[in-house]
Amino acid sequence: MQNIAAISPVLGAYDASHTRRRAAFGNPVKPRYATRMTGAELDWKTEERGSALIIAPSGRVDESTADNFKTNLIEHVKAAPANAVIDLAGIDYMSSRGLRALTLAQRAGQETDTTIVLARPNETMREILAISRYDMVFRVADTIEDAIGH
Repeated sequence: MQNIAAISPVLGAYDASHTRRRAAFGNPVKPRYATRMTGAELDWKTEERGSALIIAPSGRVDESTADNFKTNLIEHVKAAPANAVIDLAGIDYMSSRGLRALTLAQRAGQETDTTIVLARPNETMREILAISRYDMVFRVADTIEDAIGH
């Protein structure tokens, strides 16, 4: 098992330098992850290629965007033909709530016989997928073409 301090930059949830530290006038310093929440919506692009729908969200999937991510992802997966490719190239970070949305999207895909493939994760997303073992649950492709099967 990896040390929490070693994986914390990926998870964005632990920063030992902020523990029990006080700012001016004794006010506690907020944890790093609390200041990293975007509060913004994700941008979504979709493209149909043959029997695949490429779903390309971009932004950070954190506590403030996870519900939007889940709702849109499930809607797109249900509307996809045989395959749904989730292009992760535009995702900078994904919290556990985002990972849960992937699980719910997979269930929705099973109901409609839609196969989900994750494509083009950046280094941070690759590590998040590896730590959470989602790279064992989903097929992860390096390119959109590999994900589609061309």
